[in-house]
Amino acid sequence: MWRDERSVNVVGPKQRTLLALLVLQANRIVPHDRLLTALWGGAIPATGRRLLHNHLWSVRRLLDDANALVGTPTGYSLRLLPGDSDLDVFLTETTMGRSAMTEEDPAKASDHFSTALALWRGPALDGTQPEFQAAEGSALEELRIATVFNRIEADLILKRHAELIGELRLLVAEHPLHEGFRGQLMRAFHRIGRTAEALEEFRIARQHFREELGLDPGEELTRIHRSILAGEPAFETTSADPIPSSPVSPSPAAPPTMAVPRQLPADIARFTGREESLRRLDLLLSADRNGASAVVITAITGIPGIGKTALATRWGHRVADRFPDGQLYVNLHGYSQGEPVTGTQALHQLLRGLGVAADQIPHEVDERTSMYRSLLADRRMLVVLDNAARPEQIRPLLPGSSLCKVVITSRDSLRGLTATHDVDTLTLDLLSPDEAKALLIAVLGKERVRDQADAVLELAHLCGYLPLALRLAAAHLVSQPTLPIADFAARLLRENRLTALDIEEDPHIGVRAAFMMSYGSLPETARRIFRSLGIHPGPDIGIDEVIALTGSSIGAVNAALNTLIGAHLVQHGTDGRFVVHDLVSLFARERGESEDTETIRHGALIRLFDWYLHTARAAMKQVHVDHSGIKLVSEPPSHGIPAFGDYDSATSWLDIEYPALIAAVNYAASHGWPDYAWQIAYTLDYFFYLRDRTDDWLTIHQTALSAVREAGDQHGEGRILNALGAANMFSGKINKCIEYQRQALDISRTIGDRKDEGYALGRIGYSLLWTGDFHQAIKNCLTATELFHQLDDEHGEVTVLFTLGIAYLRIGRSLDALQCLEKCLTFDRKTGSRNDEAYTLTLLGDVHESLGDLGTALEFQQRSIQLNREVGNRRLEANAMSSIGKIFRQQGQHTEAIEQHSQALIQIREVGDHYAECEILMDLGTALLETGDKQAALESQHAALDIAITVKDRYRQGLARNNLAHALHALGRTEGATNQWRTAFDILSPMGVPEVREIAQQTLGASALTTRLPE
Repeated sequence: MWRDERSVNVVGPKQRTLLALLVLQANRIVPHDRLLTALWGGAIPATGRRLLHNHLWSVRRLLDDANALVGTPTGYSLRLLPGDSDLDVFLTETTMGRSAMTEEDPAKASDHFSTALALWRGPALDGTQPEFQAAEGSALEELRIATVFNRIEADLILKRHAELIGELRLLVAEHPLHEGFRGQLMRAFHRIGRTAEALEEFRIARQHFREELGLDPGEELTRIHRSILAGEPAFETTSADPIPSSPVSPSPAAPPTMAVPRQLPADIARFTGREESLRRLDLLLSADRNGASAVVITAITGIPGIGKTALATRWGHRVADRFPDGQLYVNLHGYSQGEPVTGTQALHQLLRGLGVAADQIPHEVDERTSMYRSLLADRRMLVVLDNAARPEQIRPLLPGSSLCKVVITSRDSLRGLTATHDVDTLTLDLLSPDEAKALLIAVLGKERVRDQADAVLELAHLCGYLPLALRLAAAHLVSQPTLPIADFAARLLRENRLTALDIEEDPHIGVRAAFMMSYGSLPETARRIFRSLGIHPGPDIGIDEVIALTGSSIGAVNAALNTLIGAHLVQHGTDGRFVVHDLVSLFARERGESEDTETIRHGALIRLFDWYLHTARAAMKQVHVDHSGIKLVSEPPSHGIPAFGDYDSATSWLDIEYPALIAAVNYAASHGWPDYAWQIAYTLDYFFYLRDRTDDWLTIHQTALSAVREAGDQHGEGRILNALGAANMFSGKINKCIEYQRQALDISRTIGDRKDEGYALGRIGYSLLWTGDFHQAIKNCLTATELFHQLDDEHGEVTVLFTLGIAYLRIGRSLDALQCLEKCLTFDRKTGSRNDEAYTLTLLGDVHESLGDLGTALEFQQRSIQLNREVGNRRLEANAMSSIGKIFRQQGQHTEAIEQHSQALIQIREVGDHYAECEILMDLGTALLETGDKQAALESQHAALDIAITVKDRYRQGLARNNLAHALHALGRTEGATNQWRTAFDILSPMGVPEVREIAQQTLGASALTTRLPE
């Protein structure tokens, strides 16, 4: 970056990747999912969204412009003016260069192309994430190569042959299969009289092509060779294709008796978006990829209503001048009201378009195919085969000449055709929010939407960003010019969207009708399984869930899903899961309500909820030892529950299934299955904590609380109240936390459940640690310990001992803390609870540090880091890193201490734990002060105090004020130091913590100093 007349380095591959993607998509909203994929590929961490926002914050800080990076509910957009990026300048200059070539001004063109190429500094997107660089950098590299080709083409016209030889030799060596560069080198040699070397280049090329590809050089290179052999002067060209690899030769003129066919349908009015797809289609115009004999075929596929025909039509009109012999079009009616067009019928239509009289068309399909291919052999034509259903419809219609290009549109993936031909498949995705908005504005007009921007975005969202749905919505609004867009959006939200989008007088063009065409072509088993997908509540679904939902065999489910994917009614998601578009899911649910009985649908959901509950329980047993003893609503299914052999496999499943499990809780709670709702939620209680999903923890357990009260299960209510209390504690609402936990305690005493009473007392004790009421926490925990001891509940007792250990450590009773935590560590290792063991190791390290045994403390913290990395607990890993920093500081290793604290601070901010961030800032400030960096220490302690005040943590406020006083005192600001020490003393003295004695001494010392200073 260049800012304020100086260069600014962007540090870190993730920040560079984000900035690169935002520049590539400048002034367009980049969805969150695309940003996440750019950073992590297919391995997005559970905390990916939070980490993304941290990285974006860093980018925004680097930009130093509050208005440059704009966030929206769906993504982020980087606002750039023309010329603000090298990429924009590059594209502008190349466009001007091509225009100059068209205007036959090669000198001007060469200057523009040279200016564009001067911006390059090595590999495209170097220093970004490898997967991102490979995917996005290759497209930029193609643009660079095309621009080099165009610049040399202009220089050849300017007769700069001799000075181009060296550059072309290097380019041919770097790109030995690029026939364009080879042809340019041959022409340059020939033009300056070195014809033998030109012919030698062709010999080398032919040998290389045969050895590498088993093919001969392409038509254009062969034509240059023939021209040189015939003694013709090397021709020059003024063509400058968008992405050429060799000069395009003119095709033979069409026979004078035949009119040039222009059969494409009318261009789609107000076509918007699809720039990347149009660019992909533009690649058809480059030299044939597989030799002169291969015809280039692209299949545009996607769900019904995605805009396949619109894209093919728009592109065909846009490049009409590139096909001087015309365009052929046939609608194969693969998904229409009538019967699909056969290959024989389509050939008749195509031959008539080529000028063949009806009585001259053969009857046999093979003879028609031969005539068709013969007529196309020397013509440069575009053939569009629209709405194909099956490969056998298409195969007879494929030309044999590489001069022709074929574009196919189909809802089917056409895998059979790919197996027999080199088909480049372009699968259309939904429009981006910006593209959808632009389409609505184009149809409705800027005046209509001027003050309704939010409503337009909501309407686009409700239409699922599907072009057909968007155009239907726009048609309704056009017919009602006074209807506010927000009102129509509210109708879609309130009513059946498929019905609301239908146009009554023309129902066959609706979204439902489009889906019905595809649905009607499915075999019965695929239709049945498709209907079941409509009642699944989650955003995506795995094959095991489909089996549970349908009660079908894995073979039947696999076959049906393959069929549905081929029909683009289901799409592949991440992690081997499957995704159904919102409107397609609504259609599937409609078909289920129409064709399946309520008993069938009810049974499917019961099977699904059983599978979710018992599989989640099986996974959580590997993650955290549960001693709740709650009675489950159902027995485990007889089969289908995965076996989780270790922690990693269990957490991997939980991470993948997490969105579906959340959806299942919400659906079960609102549709009459309260027991499933609260029990699935409670099963996931510890996982919310483990993955820092505090917001979901709160909302889901609030839903679970209503559900368990509806179910009338008081034992379950107490458990949910305790879990809800913990969620509130980690969200900084400590008073709300204790309120819920005291309700749980009251319930346990009312129903006489002593185990739950001990559990609630222990939870309250842990919560009191965050208020600084350590002595009451100890009292609660001792009562709970006695209860669990009487019940012979070792797990419950150890849980409370853990809290006791923390409380004892806080008030300076380190030996008591050591005794408690050593018992916890023994139990953690016996039960294999790796997360609990990692936490206990960190606390034992802190205990040994307080006892002055720094060597043992360091050993415990290092083991904690190793274990936390194994289980993926980045919060506890950061805590242990900072604790190691404290040990280094006490050993006099201040540089190493600051490095540890700094790394821990970066990591904890990515995780988002404010309590831990506060403590790490205090430790960092103390280390900085000991190195003499007083101002940095002051800033660190101020930041820690700000966090402690924000989260209303009195204990940490007292510690932060004490540390802040030390920094102020070191800077000579003794009055401020004294004030901070006095406030810290007032906060901490009721807690009985050891820091109070040191603060009292410092306060007296500072006061004495103050009295000796002048006013």
